Amino acid sequence: MSNALAWLAATLIASTAIVPSTVAAEESTYQLVYKFSTGQFLHYELSDRAELTTQTSNNLTRAIQQTQCMKSYRVVSIDESGGATLEPVVEHVRMASQTGEKAIVGYDSTKDEVVPKGFENLAGTIGRPLARFQVGPNGRLMKVTLLVDDVPKNFSEAAEKTDPAINFLVVFPEQGIKVGDKWTEKFDTKVSVVSVGTPLQRELAMIRVFELTKVEDDIATIRFRTSPRTPINEPEILRQIVQQTPSGLIEFDIKNGRLLSRSLKIDEKVVGAFGPQTLLDAQGEMTEKLILPKTTAKAASESTAPQKN
Repeated sequence: MSNALAWLAATLIASTAIVPSTVAAEESTYQLVYKFSTGQFLHYELSDRAELTTQTSNNLTRAIQQTQCMKSYRVVSIDESGGATLEPVVEHVRMASQTGEKAIVGYDSTKDEVVPKGFENLAGTIGRPLARFQVGPNGRLMKVTLLVDDVPKNFSEAAEKTDPAINFLVVFPEQGIKVGDKWTEKFDTKVSVVSVGTPLQRELAMIRVFELTKVEDDIATIRFRTSPRTPINEPEILRQIVQQTPSGLIEFDIKNGRLLSRSLKIDEKVVGAFGPQTLLDAQGEMTEKLILPKTTAKAASESTAPQKN
């Protein structure tokens, strides 16, 4: 499975002509840390829609995928530094996809007794923790311990090297920051290249840049963007990472030390993605929201059938 993922931006403009009390607020320093407690459960509802359109000289194909799911993580234990061992799980999922004029293919883990072909691996993860993540108080991934053997090879390899790409938390700076401050997160992704006629895999260095844009009522708003660390001009590589370069917004509850929401967006075009006179257009949006205890029983949206624009 891929984490997919893709979204929005915000700009904060400060002026020296603003009243002194506002200036003082903007100059405040904020420590962004998670506040874990043993046995704590945090539930999130996720909605994701991705649309890939491939255009050649005489053909146009559109593939649409929509997903709604409820996921959570349990705080297994905390350490003296304020870090924790977390156990994430996907509670249920609804997914539907369609390519061109073909019939919609879907899976609903809440009611499908027979798993449709192609969804077997996904079905095997529902309601079943696959690993435990040891993280620091700022969200940095320290260690991943697999709980089962039947996980995808790419996930087990990432877990073994504690790859930050599989971290489901936002990582904050260890030091206090002010509005307007930026920080980065570096990770690698695999792409396929052809060398002397032979397909090979290599790692491509990526970077995610965050900026604290405002703090209001103890809620920090953070914008981010994702890109290769060095410019990439090869269309055959750009088409492979087109869904891995989202931009977006994050809301973090400073007082309670928890992620409130995350919204991502992808809007990318790759000219020559599959050769001369071809175009790949990738559009996507994802939202993730914290669900308070009294509403965690609410299922994700019933409508998952792809809607054509």
